[in-house]
Amino acid sequence: MKSLTKLFTIFTVLVLSASVYSQATALNEYSLKFENSTTATLVGEGGLIMKTTDNGQTWTEKSSNISNVLFGVSTLGTIAVAAGENGVILRTTDNGENWEPVLPGTIENLNDAEIIAGTRAIVCGNNGEIFLSEDAGLSWTDISSGTTNNLTDVLFINANDGFIVGTSSTLLITTDGGTSWQSVDLSFTNSDLNSIAALDETNLFIVGNSGALFISNDAGETWYGQMGFSYENNFNDIVFFDALSGTIAADDGLILFTTDGGQSWYPGETSSIRSGFDFYSVAFSSPTNGISVGSNGVDVYSTDGGQTWSETPVSSFTVLHKESSKISLGQNYPNPFNPATMINFEMPSGGNVSLKVFDITGKEIITLAEGYRNQGSYSVSFNGSSLSSGVYIYKLTVNTGSSNITKVRKMILTK
Repeated sequence: MKSLTKLFTIFTVLVLSASVYSQATALNEYSLKFENSTTATLVGEGGLIMKTTDNGQTWTEKSSNISNVLFGVSTLGTIAVAAGENGVILRTTDNGENWEPVLPGTIENLNDAEIIAGTRAIVCGNNGEIFLSEDAGLSWTDISSGTTNNLTDVLFINANDGFIVGTSSTLLITTDGGTSWQSVDLSFTNSDLNSIAALDETNLFIVGNSGALFISNDAGETWYGQMGFSYENNFNDIVFFDALSGTIAADDGLILFTTDGGQSWYPGETSSIRSGFDFYSVAFSSPTNGISVGSNGVDVYSTDGGQTWSETPVSSFTVLHKESSKISLGQNYPNPFNPATMINFEMPSGGNVSLKVFDITGKEIITLAEGYRNQGSYSVSFNGSSLSSGVYIYKLTVNTGSSNITKVRKMILTK
């Protein structure tokens, strides 16, 4: 399959009618999920589906064949399901290599997806839409939710017990694997709720707009607001990755972390991240290594449990399964640099090579390498003396005849 790689620049995506359009700006990324210690999938605008197998060091774009916005994704083994705009659902059964669209019978936006167990999956969306699948997303059954509020996030803590949150303080609960849902009274608030997470099967957390944070210590039967918690940011996602540690992704460049099971929360260090960035989703592959994604296609990385974040993946990310047989693009060195740096890439077989540098808006700056290269390792120098300080993108494309592979990395010029 022809594989493209993540680049915050012009690229094309197929729409359902098979027409093609160009996207000149960075795309918002709405959902990120890890499936093992190194592999994660993210989805976003323009049918964007990205996958990393090395904790975010490199990302590869998978063809979705749609242009609909994708808001949620869930993976389990070789199966994955993504939910999106205008009632579109995408499914894959081959580790995300090939995706096919499924239309369950609604034009409402579908906001989140969860694979519960085996081949059972569920999606939720606007106007109270819930759909349940028993065959890995091939067919879907419309499930009554009892509400017309928009449903934003679904979470199952085991094969039977699950929760859905939504606007206007909506909280739904199921005890039969998603076949039926009951409403939980949250009349003490009218907050729009965006995400629900479980510390364990008893202790649950919900976050929402305008700094809403609610806690349950009895498996969701009763809820209360966090005392002494005062933020006005919209909270978009919450995750826990061990018994004590969790993270909240929020608007306006805010990420919060806890190290005491959610009893207290502290802002993570994000000063190196461009202002105005909204974090929509966050996920961790281990208690230390995490990635958050959001507006304008910016990914940020943490190696200390969410206490500090950077736009550049760092070498302390644990990469367990690098395959030396694949084309590799190394991180430039030094990085940050002023004004010169070296870029290394390796080719296990010969092919036509293109190595280009772009600014963060997607404007091409320079072509560093072009033409056929034999099997081997290569180093190319780049001098940014004529450029201003900032984040730049370098993109390697290799056409071997049987495949077209693209890899992208970021570098930082500091003067």
